[in-house]
Amino acid sequence: MQVITISGFKGGTGKTTLAALIGVAAVQDGLRVAALDLDRNTRNLTNFLTLRRASGLASPDHVMLMDLDRPAKRKSGKRLEPLVHMARMDGYDLLIIDTSSGAQTDIYEAHLLADVIITPMNESPADVHGLFTPPKAQSAPQNNYRDLIDTVRFDRMRARMPVQRWHVCRNRASALPTRIGRIISDQIDNMAAETGFDSSWQLRDRVAHRAISLDGRTVFDEPADGHLTMSEIAGRSEVRAMLAELTGLQYSVSAAA
Repeated sequence: MQVITISGFKGGTGKTTLAALIGVAAVQDGLRVAALDLDRNTRNLTNFLTLRRASGLASPDHVMLMDLDRPAKRKSGKRLEPLVHMARMDGYDLLIIDTSSGAQTDIYEAHLLADVIITPMNESPADVHGLFTPPKAQSAPQNNYRDLIDTVRFDRMRARMPVQRWHVCRNRASALPTRIGRIISDQIDNMAAETGFDSSWQLRDRVAHRAISLDGRTVFDEPADGHLTMSEIAGRSEVRAMLAELTGLQYSVSAAA
C-alpha cells in the first residue's frame, strides 16, 4: 500500500481538490483507495465524499479518527500509525491523507508515514514564500513548511525508513503563458535543486475542478448529457498522468479520454 500525503501550510492551494481527483481516478481505475481528512476546520474532503455517496458515485472509502476534534498533545502521539497499519492489512492500494494548512501533531505524523508527499501551490510569489522559504531566513513564516519537510526527512533517516518522494503541483495554472507563470516556473526549478523534490506537475484552471463541491462530481464522472468537453478530457489526462507516475500504472489513450 502506498501512503500519499497532500499538504502545505499555505491555505487555498487546492489540497482537497487534488486529493479528491487522485482518489476518484484511482478508484475508477480499479484500485482500492482509502481517504483520511485531517482538516478539522473545513472538512472539505469529508463533505466531498459525503456528496459522492449521496449521488451514488464510486468513491474512496472514508476513514475518520474517532477523536479527530481533539488534537494530539505531543509529537509522539502516533494516532495515524494504527490506521495506516489497518488499511494495509485490509488490502488497500492507496491511502490518501488530506491535511489542513496549520501546524498540528497529526500533520507531522501524516508526513512521517507518507511514501509520497504532494504539495500543491498556486502560481503566486506568496505561495513560493509560504512553502519554500528557508527556516532561518528573516522573512520565514512562523509555521514553516520547509522546516517540517526537513524535520521529517531527518527523523525518517534516523529511523532507517526509506527515502520519500516529494512532488510539487502547480494548481489552477493559466492556460496561456504569462510572465508571472514563467517566473514561478524558474523559481520552482531552482527550489527543486535546492530542496530536493522529485518533479513538478501542473493542473490547469478548470471550471469542472472548482465545481466538485457542488455535488461531488469530477471530470471522471459522466456528465448528464453524456458529452465530455475538451476541458474535461484534458483534465482527466492531467490527473491520470500524475496517477501513473505515483503508482506505476500505465494508461491507454482511450483510458485517458
